[in-house]
Amino acid sequence: MYAKLAKNNAKKSIKDYLIYFITITICVSLFYAITSLSSSSYELITEASYNFKTLKLILQYSTYVITAILILLVSYVNKYMIRRRQREFATYVLLGAEQKSVALMFFVETLVIGILAIIAGIFVGTLFSQAITAIVLISAKQEIIFSLRLYMDTVCITFIFFISMFCIIGLYNVIVLRKLKLIDMLNAHKQVEFQFKRSGKVYSSIFALSVILYSICGSCTIKILNSKNDYSPIYLMYIGVSLITFIIGTYALFYSIAYIMIYIKDKWINFKYEGTNLFLIGSIVSKIKTAPILMATISMTFLGAMISFIITLVMAQWSLGYLEMRVPYDIDIRNNYNTRFLKEANIRDVKELPKLDYSEVIDYLNNTGYDLESYCEVEKYIVNIDENNTFNVAISLSDFNKLRSMLGYKEIELKENEFTTQWHGATNNEVINNYLKKNYQLNINGKIFNISENSNYKESIGEGFYHKRDNIIILPDKVCEELDFLEVNFLANIENEMSYEEADDFQYNYVYEWFRKNNSEFVKKYSSESDITKSVIYTRVNSLETNNILNMTLAMRILGIYLGVVLLMISLTILSLSQLSDSIEHKDRFSVLKKLGVQGKEIDKIILKQISLYFTVPIAIAMIGVSIFTYNYYLYYKDIINVYVGDTTFILSIVFGVTLMIIVYICYFVGTYYSFKRNVND
Repeated sequence: MYAKLAKNNAKKSIKDYLIYFITITICVSLFYAITSLSSSSYELITEASYNFKTLKLILQYSTYVITAILILLVSYVNKYMIRRRQREFATYVLLGAEQKSVALMFFVETLVIGILAIIAGIFVGTLFSQAITAIVLISAKQEIIFSLRLYMDTVCITFIFFISMFCIIGLYNVIVLRKLKLIDMLNAHKQVEFQFKRSGKVYSSIFALSVILYSICGSCTIKILNSKNDYSPIYLMYIGVSLITFIIGTYALFYSIAYIMIYIKDKWINFKYEGTNLFLIGSIVSKIKTAPILMATISMTFLGAMISFIITLVMAQWSLGYLEMRVPYDIDIRNNYNTRFLKEANIRDVKELPKLDYSEVIDYLNNTGYDLESYCEVEKYIVNIDENNTFNVAISLSDFNKLRSMLGYKEIELKENEFTTQWHGATNNEVINNYLKKNYQLNINGKIFNISENSNYKESIGEGFYHKRDNIIILPDKVCEELDFLEVNFLANIENEMSYEEADDFQYNYVYEWFRKNNSEFVKKYSSESDITKSVIYTRVNSLETNNILNMTLAMRILGIYLGVVLLMISLTILSLSQLSDSIEHKDRFSVLKKLGVQGKEIDKIILKQISLYFTVPIAIAMIGVSIFTYNYYLYYKDIINVYVGDTTFILSIVFGVTLMIIVYICYFVGTYYSFKRNVND
């Protein structure tokens, strides 16, 4: 009997909680699609230069963490279902059913709904997995191949993960239901989560506090706009205070807003009794009053979803843009002589550092079939060392022009008494101008050099040339012969690309062995071979770096969108279910309106206004928070965004994230509206 009753209730629950069912289905489908990438049967056809093992591991374990957030949604919905149906459960007990059996019946009912959602989600997930595969292949510039299939190991993982989630929450609900008293179950519909238990002065004070906190947030944002972005503690404090005050202010606002609305309603008599305003205001205040913390949390969840959508898309593009500056050559080998190494190795004189000869590396690359297209051994020199052991790094004009030629830039010219500067691409123009005003002349061995008419260049030549500063000095060749030598960088472009395995072997095996063999005395003098080698020599291979950054970029894009979807669906599903609960529990109110002669179209308008306000308020507040966060984020990373992302791409990422959110929002809004009307009219 209980099994039949649970089955019938499950069918009814699917109809009543269709939005919840669809939400779980979509989340299951995304979980399955992402997890399927790590399936033992999954084949991702790409060129040998790509290896997506890291991507698969990141997606596999990160997906578990993100999906675990759904526990909040499942827990809320189960709590909501128990609360709504306690009178029904009490009726079963009065008819002779054991309370333990009723609790188990509810557990089976929710488990059936969950299993159906898992099954539906897996089949939808086969389509989503193809979309994710297409994203990976497009990013790797590969041909897109579609293949719809089920991966049984991923199916098992999906079932185990979600059923475990449903069972943990379900068994907890069984314990809760068994402990409920019959009288409490019968009176559950009269209870609310929150009542005005304090005086009006308390709620007025909290509302005033929320206004003050929002004012502080706005004041900090204005100060950020008017202040100089110098990354100082005060500047960072403004950013932190603006976000913290906004979050606390939001909770304070929702905690007190119901009381303030009632106060305004009582004072605004004419508006209160105009048309159906009294009914509408009562419904809205009732919902806000019963769950203020929930409404504020929904607003913050929506804020988190928006930030996840926008920032992960920007960060992914940031990584790709940084790659072009980080490794513009196919191969980059250099010494890694930083201050920490010199101190740890107890090297007091940089002249002790070995001058690397790359002729053997050149022969190796040509003899193994990679065929050097062009290369340059760039010698770096020390200029103007001071008492703090800081100095400028200089390279010769001929080496600089060779690098520019390799990268497709025009060569430059310098007079005998001139110098120019090369800057890291993310350096602020104001910083460059201030530096050049103070250093428009150089005194090298008693000879004065003036800054060239073209005083600075920012085209990327790789980031391995900058020591402690964000710039290097370009000098005529003859002058460099008189300077103290620092190190040699080897940059090369090859005609035949290395595969992932070949690049990994070259970077982590061949180069280290070559260095140890040719600098054995230096290695023995200062440390063990492995430690000193990894500290001194540094290699970057374009194909290997591209693969690693592509793995991180894809992971950020996929997981960022997934996290945003999960948070968005949690907030919108709770909003929707809360309204649908109101449509069922207060159906009699709408029946009274009909008996009073209110037309059906007018009732539809009331429903539309109620849902619009209930959906709009928390989301509108979240959008303000998103605007503040995005604005602060842009100001703080403005220089880097301009270089690696671009203003256009940054704006497009925001537009894409907001558009996606609006589409999902409209779908939930429309679904809630029509479900609400159906519940009222049935």
